[in-house]
Amino acid sequence: MKKFSLSLLITPALLLAAAGFYIHNYVTFVHTPPALTDKEKRMVDTLFTTTKSQCVGRYLFEVPASFENTQKDRAQINEVNISSKRLYRPAFEQRIRLREQELKNSQTVDPIDQPFLKQVYRLSDNAVIFDRNVNGSEAGYGRVLEGHLYVNGVAFILTKEITDLSDPKYRKDKEDFIKAGVKEDYLNTKLQKLAELQDLMSRLSGRKNDEIPTQPGTCISEGFIRDGKAKPKEDITFIYPHNSVFSFVAWSNNALKESTNMLERNSEIQSYINSINGRTLRKGKVQIAGFDASEWLITAPSEKLPDNPSAQLLFTAAANEKTADFTHPNLDLTLSNHALPPPAYSDAELLEIWDRITRSFRIRNNAF
Repeated sequence: MKKFSLSLLITPALLLAAAGFYIHNYVTFVHTPPALTDKEKRMVDTLFTTTKSQCVGRYLFEVPASFENTQKDRAQINEVNISSKRLYRPAFEQRIRLREQELKNSQTVDPIDQPFLKQVYRLSDNAVIFDRNVNGSEAGYGRVLEGHLYVNGVAFILTKEITDLSDPKYRKDKEDFIKAGVKEDYLNTKLQKLAELQDLMSRLSGRKNDEIPTQPGTCISEGFIRDGKAKPKEDITFIYPHNSVFSFVAWSNNALKESTNMLERNSEIQSYINSINGRTLRKGKVQIAGFDASEWLITAPSEKLPDNPSAQLLFTAAANEKTADFTHPNLDLTLSNHALPPPAYSDAELLEIWDRITRSFRIRNNAF
């Protein structure tokens, strides 16, 4: 799950982060909105009348009580993708029965790759792992470990790719890989990755998104993963839509390290802003979660509303872009109305909403 995957949800973010050309000497003109009026302040105060704490990765922050994270499948720990869903236990049991039957009935294009479902590991009444083919057309030695776990009322699905050429029917493929220079260790990763998946499942628990863990570990949607012996690579995204007005996105990644920060990409970003007749409301260095961060807040007209300078909204802040590691996770925050109507809030109100959320970020106590 790489950084550009966020742009699949918010297209302009990709363009802000990496426009395809470099032009020198672009000047940024800042269009600072007037201070909040009393009416605007009351509007924002009403939104924040009640707030709740949220935990994404190792970070803690506050959002209005009406905000709900809708992104349930954007967590990757090392090479394991995790999705979560709150379910009643009978629904989880039915899910497992139906899934196992589906996998048993699945066919492959090449008969040599049968059976589609290679093996079932029943770890407990609450946990099972299916060793299955990737799909019906790919070779049966490239497979997926698909784990299902039920804990604290939450059903998790964990997937991890493996390679297994141990079956004699793949002897010729194995010989070809070795001749091509592939190390034999890479040709059978099943046992190692199965053990890694089982270990991760043993440390995963369900939680409500406003429940804040007190142990070292990382928060995913509806879940918490206690730390083990190693320092995992973590890539986690939460998305909070607000009344079809905008979405606030919090993305934490402790493994992706950039060579430049957002402000050092000034020319690329400004050239894009100019191309859409955008305006900068604020830009500069800030402190978020106790870390140095870059911030760039813009609005722009839209195709449907070319005379409205605030029809499009894209506020972005990023911390630890160049220094990301286990204890300094890269933090990318975005407020956007991509593919939504113009914001119902004024520019001043949007700045205040942005500040109240982003300035509440901090590293969770006992996170490491």
